[in-house]
Amino acid sequence: MRNTSHPPSSRRTTAILTATLALCLSTAAFGASPPSSSKDRLWMSTNYLEHPEEGVYELQYNAPTGQVFASVMDRVRRADNLGYLYAFDGKTLDIKGRYPMPYRAFSLTQDAKGQWLYVGHTQAASLRISKVDPKTGKVVLTSERLHVDPSEPKREHLRHIVHSERTGELFTAYIGNAKENGKNRSFYRLLILDDDTLQIKGEVENAFPSVGYALHMDRGTGRIFTAGSDYINEIDPVTRKVVHTIPLDDKVRPRVNNLVGLAVDAKGDRIFASQFIHQPRPDAKDEQDGLYVFDRKSGKQLAFVPTGEGGVTLSYSPKHDEIYVSNFRSGRISVVDGKTYKITQQIPASVFPNMMALAADESALYVGLKQGFNKQWNPEEFVEGAKEQILRVTLDRDAL
Repeated sequence: MRNTSHPPSSRRTTAILTATLALCLSTAAFGASPPSSSKDRLWMSTNYLEHPEEGVYELQYNAPTGQVFASVMDRVRRADNLGYLYAFDGKTLDIKGRYPMPYRAFSLTQDAKGQWLYVGHTQAASLRISKVDPKTGKVVLTSERLHVDPSEPKREHLRHIVHSERTGELFTAYIGNAKENGKNRSFYRLLILDDDTLQIKGEVENAFPSVGYALHMDRGTGRIFTAGSDYINEIDPVTRKVVHTIPLDDKVRPRVNNLVGLAVDAKGDRIFASQFIHQPRPDAKDEQDGLYVFDRKSGKQLAFVPTGEGGVTLSYSPKHDEIYVSNFRSGRISVVDGKTYKITQQIPASVFPNMMALAADESALYVGLKQGFNKQWNPEEFVEGAKEQILRVTLDRDAL
């Protein structure tokens, strides 16, 4: 299948124009020219999903195949519970496969060697995980429904999934909402599954002590990190214990409301976290979306960078010492220098930049561009007939 966004010649032209626009916006917004070394480095190209009713969610770059995989669900015919796994060429973004999944596909992860992909079917109607061969797109196993609460939750779903090479296990965030004494009670859990059988083996106690959506596996430390409204937890997957907590109290500025994205600099012992405020606190006078930086060991706040509205996720490149932040509501992707914590680029995405993935050699960044979540929930954002996209941003000159 061919790339449907631009033919090869016009794709390069579009990349030049887009990169130029990004440079102009960055200079205008921050009053200083970006480093000259990056002027011919950040080039962009895109491709589209095949059907306008489809919505793109999480991404994974798979090194053995050289492909970018995207979890996709039908965002119009929700009752049909349709899901797909797309495979894009990592360099050209040509579509290499569109594989039907058993249910709507939301979360996506892989093992460290890229031998298997794991697709999370998030909604209560499915609440399962599928194991997929990236070479063929074939589903080899789908778990039983992962219902764990003894009561009957009003609503439950799975969020992100990570894989631990040290234990051969999957860790997935599970969120439920049930009535207790006449009141709704929300609970947040980190479930553990065997990566071969997809059977539940247990959970990590207090992984999410309160509201929490962020989940990250850092390959450098071998540790799992969770975060929420007032904490960042570091978890040892071998002992299944929280080994360190950074309390996000009133000393943190701006005040933390809802951390949703995490990344770790293992060598520099830094934790990066992005904030996306959905519901400001009634007494909030000092809350702002953006990028937080903390010392991993001491918990000290090192910086806050106001990247834009809706910091839905982020990624860190040790090779370039840069942090990339998807600002969902601002419609732009921020490039932040890891030494100065200054924004060097603001890449315009025009629509809603969402989940992202780095190439294995950190030569390119991939970002899902949404057109709104779905017709039912966001009718004011939903554009009839508009296809969602995958954006590729080159980070190395020789990756053009």
